[in-house]
Amino acid sequence: MLRMLDLWRRYHHDDRLPLTTALTPAEAGTDADHVYMIDIRNIAGPRFTYIGPALQAPGWPAGSDALVTDCPQNSVLGLTSSHWREIVDREVPVTRGGIGHNRGEAVLYRSIMVPLIDETGRIAVIMGAANWRSVEEQRGTPVE
Repeated sequence: MLRMLDLWRRYHHDDRLPLTTALTPAEAGTDADHVYMIDIRNIAGPRFTYIGPALQAPGWPAGSDALVTDCPQNSVLGLTSSHWREIVDREVPVTRGGIGHNRGEAVLYRSIMVPLIDETGRIAVIMGAANWRSVEEQRGTPVE
């Protein structure tokens, strides 16, 4: 998550947020497998324009035009992308983490989402990244 924040800061000049054209999954290098992009300008609702292979949820169409609201909530992608509105409202990067489920197993995850603007200066895209590790469920310890 720190690498993604550092990347975002590299393109953040003065008080101007990075442009959507400046930050792409390719800029994330080896982390691109754990990156996703959300276009918030879609009339039908925020939609994914890129989902890295590590974040793709089995049995769910992972590609352009998949709406954020349709993302399976039992996936790291669903757990992290559902907070897109906060990034738009606050206009700053936001991190999230916790315990959840991904592909049927309990995981401890962490994520970051960063705002990107279009040429008019309005937030148009949210770039997110997430990683996780499996955790063993223990008796008496709830895993949400």
